[in-house]
Amino acid sequence: TAALRAGYEVESLDQIGLSQKAGPVLSHLRFSATELEPANRLTPGSADCLLAVDLLTATDPKYLQYGDAASTVAVASTSQTPTGDMVFDKSVDYPATDTLLDRLATVTNSISHFDALAAALTLFGNTAAANFLIVGAAVQNGGLRLPAAAIEEAIGINGVAVDATIAAFRWGRVAVADPAAFAAAVDEGQPRRTAPVAPAELLAHTGFDGEVRRLVELRAAQLIGYQNVKVARRYIETVESVWAAERSVTERTDFSEAVARGLFKFTAYKDEYEVARLLVDPDFLADVQAQVPGGEKLTYKLHPPVLRAMGRDKKIGLRPKSHVALKVLAKGKFLRGTKLDPFGYAHVRKVERELLAHYTELVRRLADDLTAENYETATEAAALTDVVRGYE
Repeated sequence: TAALRAGYEVESLDQIGLSQKAGPVLSHLRFSATELEPANRLTPGSADCLLAVDLLTATDPKYLQYGDAASTVAVASTSQTPTGDMVFDKSVDYPATDTLLDRLATVTNSISHFDALAAALTLFGNTAAANFLIVGAAVQNGGLRLPAAAIEEAIGINGVAVDATIAAFRWGRVAVADPAAFAAAVDEGQPRRTAPVAPAELLAHTGFDGEVRRLVELRAAQLIGYQNVKVARRYIETVESVWAAERSVTERTDFSEAVARGLFKFTAYKDEYEVARLLVDPDFLADVQAQVPGGEKLTYKLHPPVLRAMGRDKKIGLRPKSHVALKVLAKGKFLRGTKLDPFGYAHVRKVERELLAHYTELVRRLADDLTAENYETATEAAALTDVVRGYE
């Protein structure tokens, strides 16, 4: 056959992802049936195939320069991996996927795309297979012009997770050859766990409907688990007062939705009791078992605030024998916010309670003064809870 010369632009983001020190890994790959050009790196406009494992990074102009609208074929994962700035500052939005794909389309002849991380997690229980889903798609759409059998042979020679890697490679080919079958397989493999909702009697006389009702049903149920029915009922009453005020002004529900989300966030702050409850939660333990069959001896790496206040700057490991203490701590949630709460005297816990009281007063005042003219401002103010980020 005629000599084949092809340049390959491979994009990926370190799976640490959330670390601001992590950066894009740019790789150049050339191969030929007979001879190779002396330079390892590609020249602008010479890539035959572009693998965009991280779409946001791949559409940076300094990487797009390697594509050519007449000849470059691309495979892109639409998985959204936030940058360090996005994690730190909620106001920094992830660009719309369509916008990024349009940007990629300016330097490519064709694009195959799907959410590789989500597909890998659903099909294989982990995201490690995502890269070979993309490689399989690149072979199938003609971008990576190597025999599929040769790639599978190379996977076998490598000797690491051979069966799973070959399966990922083949599923990647299916993603291009039969997108409907691929989508059905991914959808079928997703867990169908039904989220608990609040008891009907708690919402019987509220009048909520649409998205607000969905939000309140789910979050009220979570607040019952977080502490008790009393806290859930207080949450519902506050959202209901906002809902009633909103109905007298507009048919829109943006304000009520913002309050339903924000009030829950400030009510269910993650303290010592909640961390313990989540770690001993049966659903969480079932998820661990599904991901790591036989992985029953769990060690939790934690950095308790009380130890941090005493000067300990490293996490401690809670081994299985100490998990009974977590179960006891989880049961102590009824002490939260009372004079008997040993953790409630910490500065951060006082601030969390003050935030809740301040926000509740704020949204009630906004509701009392709500008009069509100040509706947008009230909604924006109610949504500001989202700028409070992270644990403590």
